[in-house]
Amino acid sequence: MRPASDAPRAEAAKWFARTRSGELDAAGQAELQAWRAADPRHAYEYRVLESIWQAAAEVPADRLRALAQPRRRASSSGRRQVLALSVTALAVAAGVLFWQQYQPASVQTAEYRTAPGERRVVALPDGSSAELNSRTHLKVRFDAAARQVELLEGEALFAVDKDTGRPFVVDAGLGTATVTGTRFDVRRDAEEVRVMVESGSVRVAGRQDEPGRAVSVTPGLGARVGAQGKVEPPQTAPVASALAWRAGQIVFSDADLASAVREVSRYRAQPIVLADGKGLADLRLTSVFRIDDTDAFLTALPHILPVTVRKLPDGRAEVVAH
Repeated sequence: MRPASDAPRAEAAKWFARTRSGELDAAGQAELQAWRAADPRHAYEYRVLESIWQAAAEVPADRLRALAQPRRRASSSGRRQVLALSVTALAVAAGVLFWQQYQPASVQTAEYRTAPGERRVVALPDGSSAELNSRTHLKVRFDAAARQVELLEGEALFAVDKDTGRPFVVDAGLGTATVTGTRFDVRRDAEEVRVMVESGSVRVAGRQDEPGRAVSVTPGLGARVGAQGKVEPPQTAPVASALAWRAGQIVFSDADLASAVREVSRYRAQPIVLADGKGLADLRLTSVFRIDDTDAFLTALPHILPVTVRKLPDGRAEVVAH
């Protein structure tokens, strides 16, 4: 019996074989996407096979044919199994190529968190770094084939050491950002993921996008993945103001009050809430506040907008319209 830990790898091989055979219709593609989204290990194992397949192109064709050739003619019912074995054979051939370039490395894992209002820089196992904003939760899994990062919550600015042989993939639930070496920011909120690029180029894909579809995001641009898991075309992004948190600031430029309240709440132990009121959430403001003094935001708000701030018994602050 195959060990439970190998099950995702075996399933990935079967899915990859079906994809390469050309028999996967639209319904099958949807099933594949659901399988990949169900578990981070599923997506990881499938990406490893994609990398191996690409690397196999560098192995001489006659050598690959010898490795992939079945010993006897397969029946039609067994063709998929033969193709899966061929994928495995190609993996063996590609593994020889990889061995010449990389020494085996053990899997390195780590987990990082920041509390409300906390920000810090962490060194990742490959020499890259991640600057974590408030309320951020990050998991990493690095091995010889790939650098996998899971952003479970919050925001992080990544400075990635270049390694063309090991893609650096940030999985933020609704979408992924893939690079080989660059500097970029990923933010995960409840209903969207946003990626902004300071330098280099990042490939951004939505969880529900067609396989292979991704947009290229270059410096000064940003891409958004919405609640439906679809990536939108890149647009010019206010990178400097959006990353002002690194200097301990929150910058609002014609922001709606609902967004401003959510942003400030990220840095507080107790959130700020908006009372029901016609048009209250749509009020606009432009200002700059310190992350370590969010009470200043509450003090200034009634002087900027027609609102009142009151403390609730549970410790939260509530903003109400005049």
